[in-house]
Amino acid sequence: MSQSFGDQNYIYLYDLPKDDLSSTKIAHAFESQGKVTLNGKPQIRRDLTRPFYSGIVQIKDAQQFSDAAEAMRYFQINGKWCRALKFDKQLLGSNKEKLQNHNVFVRTVNKEWSHQDLHNKFSAFGPIKSLKISMNSDHTSRGYGFICFQDEESAHKSVQGSQNDPDAIAMKFEVRQQRNIFSLVNNVYVKNIPESMSDQEVNALFAPYGNIESMVLSQNPNVKEVKFGFVCYSDKNKVKGTETTTKEPVDKAYGPACAQKAIDALNGKKMSDTLQLYVRAAMKKEDRQNEKVRETLRYKQSKKRCNLYVKNFPSDWNEEKLAEVFGQFGETEKGGIKI
Repeated sequence: MSQSFGDQNYIYLYDLPKDDLSSTKIAHAFESQGKVTLNGKPQIRRDLTRPFYSGIVQIKDAQQFSDAAEAMRYFQINGKWCRALKFDKQLLGSNKEKLQNHNVFVRTVNKEWSHQDLHNKFSAFGPIKSLKISMNSDHTSRGYGFICFQDEESAHKSVQGSQNDPDAIAMKFEVRQQRNIFSLVNNVYVKNIPESMSDQEVNALFAPYGNIESMVLSQNPNVKEVKFGFVCYSDKNKVKGTETTTKEPVDKAYGPACAQKAIDALNGKKMSDTLQLYVRAAMKKEDRQNEKVRETLRYKQSKKRCNLYVKNFPSDWNEEKLAEVFGQFGETEKGGIKI
């Protein structure tokens, strides 16, 4: 989406549900919830590799634009919460680093809360530039969120003022750390484990990187000589089936940190002449499918630059002859001739 939209009263839309979404439904949401009629048809960006669609709308009248941007900050389509954010140069990728001290990560967010609930809670500390609760693809809460305040002082107040809050606790950190910290994945997927290794030996392999809450190993149905499984790390205060064993609270950042250490140390570890471990953060089935789609699209995009269209070659040439002629300029993968 072009940055030039910023001077033309455009509002960006996020977290739009993929099921039964249309421009008409977006326009209706603005009319019923924002009390404004849109200028032109809303644009929808249908990126199949992302959990939600995004979009953009235009409101030419300055006052209506301002009112709608506030009223539609958090709105619903098909009963699912979405977000609207007017153009802000400071939130562009090239400028986000300048807002580093304005950002907070909010952990242990009440899973029944909406974006608006979180906004209501933290607006007491100061004006909010942008806010979101991280959601699964079905719009259920992941239990954590992000807030960018208008000023650094408000961010500081939110951290200091929420430490004992039972519903949401804010933490400060650097923007460049967001991708790793926000994922909060404490479950590791591992494959290519030699069949000869016992559960105890696999546990000993992963134990140096943190407290293991649980581990499940299975035989690979396609390759009998290897096993695969999952290793879950958690704070020592958490035991399977209980919340804590002491009065100390569970450190939810502990597990993901341990998982990342294990991935960094063990991924690619050679187990035999033919086997090396594959270790990565575990993913939900739907997330893994989306990742495969992204990988396929990236591969296809990369191949577009590698394809050549050739015409006017002798009619007696076959694919082998084409490969021979063009192979002198580099390795070829495949060719095809259409009559």
